[in-house]
Amino acid sequence: MGTMNRILNAVGFQSAWWVLVVSAGLGLDRAALVYAVALACAHVYWSQNRRRECKIAALVMFIGTVLDSTLQASGVIRFNGWAVGPLSPMWLWMLWLLFGMTLNSSLAFLKTRPLVLSAALGALLGPMNYIAGAQLGAASLVVTHAHIAQLGLCWLIALPVMVWLAQKMATGHTLNEP
Repeated sequence: MGTMNRILNAVGFQSAWWVLVVSAGLGLDRAALVYAVALACAHVYWSQNRRRECKIAALVMFIGTVLDSTLQASGVIRFNGWAVGPLSPMWLWMLWLLFGMTLNSSLAFLKTRPLVLSAALGALLGPMNYIAGAQLGAASLVVTHAHIAQLGLCWLIALPVMVWLAQKMATGHTLNEP
């Protein structure tokens, strides 16, 4: 994948982050889903390996939805927006899907680095995103040392797992192979 495609992928994801988070804060999260779906469709359309992109994106969306739903159920954070039962809101599902689409593009460099780098980046940047989202009105978060530690621990584990999965899928391995 060329440099321009990676830049477009990064810009697309960041624009989706802003659109989805700000829209959730304003109560317009359903409208923002249209933008996110269009961006995801465009990414898949221009992908060299559509099946792989869809698989990793769906897997990351599942992992992220479980993660955020668990954080919400445990009282660490309360997300705003349209949700299905106790699960995290749909706008977050799309954000996770789009994040999965960065792992073979703008974040592909992480697949060639030690997983400890992904763990460190996750532990540092993960909580910062939740705090920023809460400050923009997309969630309610009481910023305590315990909550930041929980968010950091979740991302310390989640990001390397996602990068590892993307790496395995990119090399053609199935998840049930050794």
